[in-house]
Formats: sequence, C-alpha cells, structure tokens
Amino acid sequence: MTEDPRLKPFVDSLESAHLGSDDLVRFRADDGDNAVAAMVQASELYDDETRAALRMLLTSNSKEILALFARRRILLGRRTSNATYFGQALAAFSLLPKVKDVPWNTWLLAAVFLGGYSNDSDVVALYGGPDSPGGSLCRSIQASLAHGGSLDMCHLREVNTTYGAGMIELPLPHDVAARSWSRAPIIDRDDATYSPTINLAQLAVDVADALDQLAGTQTTALAFSRLSTGSTPFVPTLGCLHCYAMRGSTTFDVYVAELQSEADARRLSDEISDDQGTAVSNGATVVVFLIEPNFDDEVEAATPDTTLLRKLATSVLARR
Repeated sequence: MTEDPRLKPFVDSLESAHLGSDDLVRFRADDGDNAVAAMVQASELYDDETRAALRMLLTSNSKEILALFARRRILLGRRTSNATYFGQALAAFSLLPKVKDVPWNTWLLAAVFLGGYSNDSDVVALYGGPDSPGGSLCRSIQASLAHGGSLDMCHLREVNTTYGAGMIELPLPHDVAARSWSRAPIIDRDDATYSPTINLAQLAVDVADALDQLAGTQTTALAFSRLSTGSTPFVPTLGCLHCYAMRGSTTFDVYVAELQSEADARRLSDEISDDQGTAVSNGATVVVFLIEPNFDDEVEAATPDTTLLRKLATSVLARR
C-alpha cells in the first residue's frame, strides 16, 4: 500500500498543536482547539484504508492530543449547546489506534448522549461499522441510551464556577490509581462520590487561583480525588477535588473537600502535623496541603514553611 502523502503532514501538525490545559474545571477554549478541529474534520473525508494507515502513524503524544481535544470539545459543546462540537469529539476518538484507547464508558458515552447521536448510524460507521469491535460498542452505547440517559451514566459531574460550566470525571472502579507511594488507596468498588452540599468546585477554583497568584507557585489541573493523608488512608467525603502546587523545590498535594460533619473537618485539620503540611477547616469544609515526599536519598530537605499557605486557605474559606 502506498502511503497517502497527506498523513505524515497530518501527524506532524497534530504533534505541534498547542491545546489548552487538561483542567476541565478552569476551562478556556483557545485557538489550538480550532486548529485540531480542522484536522479532525478533514480526516472524516478519508476512506477506511487511509484512516487505518493514519492510526498506525500516530505517536503517543498525538494520541494524547486527540483525546484531550475530544474532552475539551465535549465540554465546549455542553457550554454552548452546539452539537457540532460533540461530533468533532466523536471523530477525534475514532482516530485512536486501539479500541481500548477510547473512553467508551465516560467521555464517548457523554458525546453520544449530549450530542443526540443515539440513533445516528454515521457514528457506528465512523468506528468501523456494525460488525467491527468499535462499531459494536457504539451500537451498544446507543441502545443503552434508547430510553434516556444522564451524565451520571457517564461518570461525569457538571460544575459551575467563575470559569463557566466545567466537568469532573469520576473514576471507574478499575481506573482508581494511587497518586503517590504513600496515599490514595486502590478501591475495587464504584464508591466514587461527588455530591457536595456547597459549590465545592468554586471553592477549589478560588484556592488554586490564589495559589497561582503567589510568586513562584504553580498549580496543575483540578480533578476529582479521594482524600487521604499519611495517617488516614481513606477519609469519607461528600466530594473532594485535588491539584498539585509546585512552590520552590517543594510539591504539595492540595485537597479541597467537604466532609460529612464539622467535627470530621476539625479532626482532620488537627491531625495534619507540621512535617506533613497544613490544613484549615471551616464548617464541614477543609483545605489540605500535604508535602509530597522526596525520594532523593542524597537530599535532606528542610520542612517548608506553610504559614503563607495556611493564611491563604483561611482567607479563601472565610469568603465562602
């Protein structure tokens, strides 16, 4: 088979695409999304043989870009009620090389549900037709939505903050993984809970944005997490969001959570020792900063001063 001259430039352009972050709580659309959208739409015109060849050329980085683009497009579609964005997400997922690369039970299910594609045979064709593994899974998903659906089915939660509508992905039972060597236990049942009584996402946004405003501090994406500390492997919550904060040579786990009672929140904040980090509670809500362990045996790092972080958390919680 002669390689299609369009494919190498396609992959090269995908590799050099600059998308926004994977933070779907503090989401902002950008020009990078539109550039990838143009490539994905062009790929829909390729025949099956050319699409198969394209999948073989994709690198791990280009696969990650396609998956991130699809998630960002689904969120943008939800914000704007524009079905075009859901179609672009489905097209992007269809370019992933292997069936197992596609998030069938979460983001793809959401794209089919939110985009109104439960009776669209073109989606099945996009994934290889009804007799292919991908097409068969598509038909199964469409059948599951025949009598209606919800984001809960997709293991997603919609949140609203000053950034607009956002999405939180809850882990499937087999997707639960440790965040570090010392915490976040593996739990083999579907007990991922996000049902806070307050706008926890807004509180987490306020904390993360305030951290980013501190000189020399940078945060990562906000995402669902289970709350755990060095002394308590699993803390029951009504909801918990997490990010990392890099400050100087130290990395902190940042948890913003609503616990089941004020007493639980006070107890947890009192349990965090200075060498672990710091925690502040207000009512049943708690903000926790845990120092990530340093596994470099040749470096004996001093315990960071967390006074500023404690003041920041106290100030943000006071505005709640």
